[in-house]
Amino acid sequence: NDDLTLEDDDSPSKRTFFSLSRRSRNAEKSNNGSCSDKTKKGRKKQLQYPFLFGLFTIQAKWWYYFTVAFIEAQAYYFIFLAFRYTTFTFVYVSDALAIPAAMLFTKLIMKRSYLWTHLIGGAVCMTGIIVNTVSDINDSHVDGHELSSDHVKGDILAIFGAILLGLDDVLSEIIVSEYGGVTEMVFMKGFFGTLISVGQLVAFEMDSVQALFVDNGRSPCVLSWRMILFSTHVVTRALDVTGEMQFLFVSEAA
Repeated sequence: NDDLTLEDDDSPSKRTFFSLSRRSRNAEKSNNGSCSDKTKKGRKKQLQYPFLFGLFTIQAKWWYYFTVAFIEAQAYYFIFLAFRYTTFTFVYVSDALAIPAAMLFTKLIMKRSYLWTHLIGGAVCMTGIIVNTVSDINDSHVDGHELSSDHVKGDILAIFGAILLGLDDVLSEIIVSEYGGVTEMVFMKGFFGTLISVGQLVAFEMDSVQALFVDNGRSPCVLSWRMILFSTHVVTRALDVTGEMQFLFVSEAA
């Protein structure tokens, strides 16, 4: 297994989003004691960037965090939008595509190499996607109707969202391991993610938002239960992001 470190020129002015090279984990442990110690030492050398008119300082440029927040927000937007058009089974199985997508982006961006066991795992994920897609098409014919354009659109949205999740994992790993760490990433991703999501709600989903918060008596789900489901989703998403960033800090995206 390899860890990620910066190039030999480690001055803050030379650091870029993708200026990463590979170094043996065993070599890092012998020279620095542990991977986490080295990561923390590397971050101490970085510049501090003011944020929110100087109220906070962050260890990476704000647009780094905006980029990963935007990618993740679009990924989940496409995935949840896919539920309107395609089957639940297809959406959930398609999420497995994030694994081979993360492997591909890691190879392209980080130049990381994989063993044959990793490739087998990626092939299994791809096989599952193909089998599920074929099954989805066959089920439509068995039910006596042709595959509609909306159904195809839902499938494409689910697949595209999963690919974006793989890209988000790779970019998040770079930032969380080489820049601000878990706490800064969770705060910044939550901050920008909230702004992006609210903006998209106002622009594209106002009718759905009004239907969520208005009890017209026709919905099978009462308003109080809808609020419980909504609050539960928000809490679980926050825990999910926190756990994911902690995982990327100590491990790898793929």
